[in-house]
Amino acid sequence: MERAPGQVHLRPRGGGREWIARPEHVELARAGEALSSQVARANARSRGEVL
Repeated sequence: MERAPGQVHLRPRGGGREWIARPEHVELARAGEALSSQVARANARSRGEVL
């Protein structure tokens, strides 16, 4: 979401409460993890659970 010196501001992909983490404690999602999240969101949207 946002990056400041010594901290990264994060928020769940589907929205929700933000939190702060140290950059050394954060890693990018692997392609399979990101795709799985996108598929889950598309499935929920098709069921009318997500706008």
